[in-house]
Amino acid sequence: MASSSSNKSCLYCKDSSSDCFSNGWKLRNGEFAQLCNRCSHLYNTGRFCVTFHSKENGWRNCNSCGKFVHCGCIMSLGEYSLSDFHGVICTDCSRTECISPESESLIPLFEKVLTASDTGTQLGRFIIPKEHAEDHFPEVNDPQGIPMSVLDTAGNEWDLSFRYWIHVTSKMYVLKGLRNFIILNNLQAGDTVAFCARESDRKFVMDVRKSG
Repeated sequence: MASSSSNKSCLYCKDSSSDCFSNGWKLRNGEFAQLCNRCSHLYNTGRFCVTFHSKENGWRNCNSCGKFVHCGCIMSLGEYSLSDFHGVICTDCSRTECISPESESLIPLFEKVLTASDTGTQLGRFIIPKEHAEDHFPEVNDPQGIPMSVLDTAGNEWDLSFRYWIHVTSKMYVLKGLRNFIILNNLQAGDTVAFCARESDRKFVMDVRKSG
């Protein structure tokens, strides 16, 4: 959402002459970086790191098309995903190669309406209701949990962990490692995450539905 330029400057380039400022990436305090027209346009078109970070470390080639992507930078979180084997795949190739609802059938499992606790980036985890955890997730007997690879419908693959702790006399289940997923999708309390299984191999897929 754009805002007035009165007494403001771009968080990145410090320009204060812009006629309006727009939301960029999400900051640790939960607010969004306020960007000038130029920086906002570069960020929204995926050219921010190419323009400003070309001489910094962290650039890698997409395994599929060879395009350079800047890894480990909050400004480029939505520009790549991890490869199944080694390296990274740019978003364009991920959307082509990974299965989405339009290209392969997904089997609905359950939906989770997120709470404020689920959307906190410090913890970066979703609490999974016990009945859904035990009906749909792999069995976990070690409190340290088990690794899980989960897709989203944009073609990104997320390396997560599924674990539990004992609350009173019952198990409480959590899916951890979701900090960047929460930031990328700007998840807020009241948003819904639908968990599905890919028909071909039963791999988990997460789909986001914003509230309102």
